[in-house]
Amino acid sequence: MEITMNKKDLANFKKILIQKRTELLNKTNNAHREMDTDSDINVGDEIDTASQNNEKEMYFELAVNDKIALDAINDALAKIEKNTYGKCECCNNIIPVERLKAISWTRYCVQCQEEAENPKNKK
Repeated sequence: MEITMNKKDLANFKKILIQKRTELLNKTNNAHREMDTDSDINVGDEIDTASQNNEKEMYFELAVNDKIALDAINDALAKIEKNTYGKCECCNNIIPVERLKAISWTRYCVQCQEEAENPKNKK
């Protein structure tokens, strides 16, 4: 099923997605550089080492979340090219433009997202 969204909206969403992807890539590259710089400095006591390890763990968590977001953004950009952008991957209904404006890389409509996040629905 193809989605009929006007070309201006699609172009705007594509621009937003590319901008967000660039921001995430820059953030990831900066974090990697910072970690490399920090690993060159091995001065300090056990508390300093523990603090550095906590920072590295935090960077790792952020990197995982950024990777998930990057994958979703790349998927959304591919959907724009296939003219399927804005369709819920679960129920195949059209995702409201307001939701896409809030989270342009979303895969699901609000109802399907809520159902997926509801612990009662998990087995």
